Amino acid sequence: MRLVGLVIILLLVSLPAFAAQPLAVWTPGQADGVQLITTVEDGQWAQSEVSGRQAAVLKPDTTPASQFLYFQLTPEARAKIGSDAYLVVDFFDNGFGPVGVHFNSAGNTYQGTHGFMVTTGGKWERALIHLMDAKFQGLQNGGADFRLTCTFGAIPISRLEVYADKPSVRVVSDKERIMKTIGKSLKPKDMYYTFGGEVDDTTAKLYKSLGVTSIESYVTWETCERAGEGQWDWTAWDQTVKALQDNGLKWVPFLILSPAYSTPDWFRAGKQHFPCRCLEHGIDSKIESLWNPHLPKWIDRFIGEFARRYRSTGVVESVLLGIQGDFGEAIYSVSGGGWTFNVPGEYHNHAGYWCDDPYARVDFRAYVEKRYKTAMAVNKAWGTDYESFGDVDFPGYGDGLAKFEAEVPKGDPQVQRRWLDFIDWYRASMTDWSDWWMATTRKHFPQTPIYLCTGGDAEPHHGSNFAEQCRVAANHDAGVRITNEASDYTANFAITRWVAAAGKHYGAYYGFEPAGAEDEKGIVARIYNATASGANQLHDYTPNVTSTKPRMDAQQAHLKYLFNVKKPLVPVALWYPNVDLTLRWGGFIEKAAELRDYTDFDYVDETMLRTGALGKYKVLVVVQGAVMETSDARLIAKWIQKGGRVIVMNVPKFESVEGMPEPEQLLAGAVRVKGWDGLSAQLGKDLAALGLPVYDLKKNGVFGTQIGPKRFLFLNTTDTETGVTIEIKGVTHEAITKPGTITDVKL
Repeated sequence: MRLVGLVIILLLVSLPAFAAQPLAVWTPGQADGVQLITTVEDGQWAQSEVSGRQAAVLKPDTTPASQFLYFQLTPEARAKIGSDAYLVVDFFDNGFGPVGVHFNSAGNTYQGTHGFMVTTGGKWERALIHLMDAKFQGLQNGGADFRLTCTFGAIPISRLEVYADKPSVRVVSDKERIMKTIGKSLKPKDMYYTFGGEVDDTTAKLYKSLGVTSIESYVTWETCERAGEGQWDWTAWDQTVKALQDNGLKWVPFLILSPAYSTPDWFRAGKQHFPCRCLEHGIDSKIESLWNPHLPKWIDRFIGEFARRYRSTGVVESVLLGIQGDFGEAIYSVSGGGWTFNVPGEYHNHAGYWCDDPYARVDFRAYVEKRYKTAMAVNKAWGTDYESFGDVDFPGYGDGLAKFEAEVPKGDPQVQRRWLDFIDWYRASMTDWSDWWMATTRKHFPQTPIYLCTGGDAEPHHGSNFAEQCRVAANHDAGVRITNEASDYTANFAITRWVAAAGKHYGAYYGFEPAGAEDEKGIVARIYNATASGANQLHDYTPNVTSTKPRMDAQQAHLKYLFNVKKPLVPVALWYPNVDLTLRWGGFIEKAAELRDYTDFDYVDETMLRTGALGKYKVLVVVQGAVMETSDARLIAKWIQKGGRVIVMNVPKFESVEGMPEPEQLLAGAVRVKGWDGLSAQLGKDLAALGLPVYDLKKNGVFGTQIGPKRFLFLNTTDTETGVTIEIKGVTHEAITKPGTITDVKL
C-alpha cells in the first residue's frame, strides 16, 4: 500500500512536466515568441487597463475600421509548430458577438475558423482555439501569421499563448455563457426566421437560442465550381450543412448566378459569357445579360447539381434565388462596388438601362411587334417613321437617351407612350426571367419553399414590378423576399407593402429583409411589419440583433409577436399609380408612409386592378397619379357602381396618357378632399358607414392593424404611453399602448 501511495504521489508531482507548455506568450509590454503588430491600418490598438488588467483594445473610429488584432510568430516559434496549433486567449467578456480567427494555412493566407463568443458577461474569460492545417509563414498584413477578428466592437485581450499540443486549460463554454446571457428563448409561430451569416457549432447554438429557424448562405456558382468546368467542390457547404444538422437548424441557400461575383473566372473567359451593356455609355458590365441565350443551360445545370447534393439532406428550409443585378435581386445593375468586385475585379455599374446588346434589341422589337402588329401603328403611337419592325429601336442612346427621358414629364402623348412601352418591356423582361428561374428551381426542388429575391423601390431603371413578380411566383407555388427594410416603420411599410398586397392577391408567400443596419427600434418595427403584413418569413443579419444587449433584449421581448397572420383584415387600398410614376417618378413612397400613420392599407396597382384585386377592398384612396389609362379608369368606375368608395386627396384632374379627359369623367363619383385631416375625416365616415372598425386615424406615431375579427395589433413608436380607441358599430373599446413596443388587443 505504501508503494502504491508513493507511485501516486510521484505521478501527481510529475504531471506538470508532461502538460503542454506554451511555445510563445504575449502580454501587454512583453512578447516571448509572438508579438502583437502595431503597424497595420485595420488593426490599430492601444494599451489600456480593463477591469484590473492591462489589455490591448482595438481603437474606435479609425479609417479603415480597426477590426483585427494581428499576431506575428518568431521564426523559432514557427519551426516548433506543426499543422495543428492551439491558441489560449484571455479576453474581457464585453459586447456581444463572435470573434473569429484568420490564420495562414496550407491553402489559404486567411483561413477562417471560429474563435469564441463574447456574451456581455462583464468579466475576464479564457478561450481555447484549435487551428487545423496551419502553416505559419507571416503572409498576412504586416507579416502576421494569424489575426483575431471582431466586427462588433473592441476586443480587450490581456494574454495570448500559442501551443503545439492541446493544453489542459479550463474554459467556460460559449454555450454556457450564451444561455446565461439570453436565457430560454421563445420561438416564432408558423414563421421562418432566418439569420444571414456564417455558422459553426458555437454560433449555431447562439442563433437557436435567439429563436432562429434557419441560416442563409450566399451559395454562388463560383463557390461550387471555381477551379474549372466539372471540378465541383462542395467542401464549404458540406461543413455548413453539418453544423446546422448537428444543432437542429435549417438552411436557406441563396443560389446566385448572374451577378458578376457569382460566375467563375473560367466562364467569364469563355465564349458563352455575354454581359449586360448600358445604353448610356455603351460599356459592358461583368453581370450576365438576362437575354444571353447560352445562360439558361448553365443555371439549370448549377441548380441541378446543388439539388442532387443537398435536396434529400432534410436541412433545406427554403431556397432563395439570386437572379440578376449587382447583389442578386431581381433588378438590373444599380450600385455595385466593394465586395462585389472581389471575384471579378472592378466592373462598370450604375443606375441605368442595361439592354444595349443585340439579343435585348431583338427581344424589344418582338415585344413591340406583338403589341402593335404593324409598323404604321407604332409610328402613330410614338410619332416615329419606321418602315418595318426591323428598324424599331430604343428611345435613345447616350446623351440622346437622357434628352428623351427629360422630355417625358412634359406631357407629350407620343413621348409618354413610347417611354411607357420601353419601360413595360424592360420590366416584363425581368418578370419573365424571374418566371423562368422559379420554374427551373421548382423542377429541381418540387416540395421546397422557393423565394425570389427582389429589392429597391421599383424605379423605372430598376426594371422591377413587384406585383408581377408575385404573380409569376404564385404560378410556381413560390414567394418573394424583398430586401429593402431599415429601422423606420413607415418607410419599411411603404416600400414592402406592394409585395405583401400582391402576394395576398395572387397567392404567393413573402418575406422581408433589411438592406443594411438596424437598431433596437428597428428590430421591433420589423417584427411588427412582418406580422401585420401577413409575411411568413423574416430575415435579419446577425450583427443587427447580436451586436448589443439592448438589441437582443428588444428581440427577445417581441419575438412572441412574430407569427404568421394568414389573412390580415385590410379594407382600405391605396392606388399605386405605376403609369404616372413611370412618367414622373417621385413623391409617392413618402406620401404612402405618411398615410400609414392614419390607417392600415394595401396597394393596388394597374396590373392588380386588371386581375380583380379591387374587389377585395371597400375604400380606395388616391394621393398621387393624375395620369392613368382610360381602361383602368373604367374598371375603377365599375367598382364604384358596385358600392366601392374612392377618396382623392390633392390630385389634379385625371387624364389619359394621350391627354384626354375620359378618366376624370369616369371617376366623377370620387370624393375629393384637401389635406391629411380631410382624408382622415372622410375615411372615418366611410368606414363607419360600412360597419367596419374605426381605429387609429390620428398622426401620432401609433400604428394599428386588424389581424382577426376582434383582434388588433398596435405598434407604439413614441416615447410615451398612448391610449387608443376602437369603434365597432357604435361600441367603443379602449386600450393602452406602451412606448417602443407592440400591444396585442383582443376584444
